[in-house]
Amino acid sequence: MTIDPQFASRHDGQEPRERAIPARAGVGLKAQHYRTILEDGPDIGWFEVHPENYMGDGGPPHRYLTEICERYPLSLHGVGLSIGGDRPLDKDHLKRLKALVDRYQPGLFSEHLAWSTHDEGYLNDLLPLPYTEATLQRVAEHVDEVQTMVGRRMLFENPSTYVRFAETDMSETDFIRELV
Repeated sequence: MTIDPQFASRHDGQEPRERAIPARAGVGLKAQHYRTILEDGPDIGWFEVHPENYMGDGGPPHRYLTEICERYPLSLHGVGLSIGGDRPLDKDHLKRLKALVDRYQPGLFSEHLAWSTHDEGYLNDLLPLPYTEATLQRVAEHVDEVQTMVGRRMLFENPSTYVRFAETDMSETDFIRELV
């Protein structure tokens, strides 16, 4: 495998730069594959990483991710912001997310267009949104808050819509168009 120099480790004391995602297939990074990736150097375009798995301060996950990031570009794809939730975004989560973006300089940064929190609880699911003006306004405010804090444009993955809320008054495509 040949490593593109733009993804090579920086040893010149400069900050790492954002690494573009190549027009090739990428795969989700799983901890059980760390050693194989580092030992065998598979011919993969990039790795998708759930930032929530790396929000600790250090340890083996960060050691492996640092080594992998030196060889491959990354995409951080969050599952825990609850961007469509009714409550304010978790400020500590945002700070940890910003630290990861700053540390690893991913080529892409994305999140699910969903909600997963209610009151003080985390529901451990990516739930669909009611497509209403009120939801649109809240999501837009949350997007502004995240992008301002992280300093990067955020992409979205829309969740499967397996329920239709009674209060929905626009289509999913109209909702996304207005959000954009």
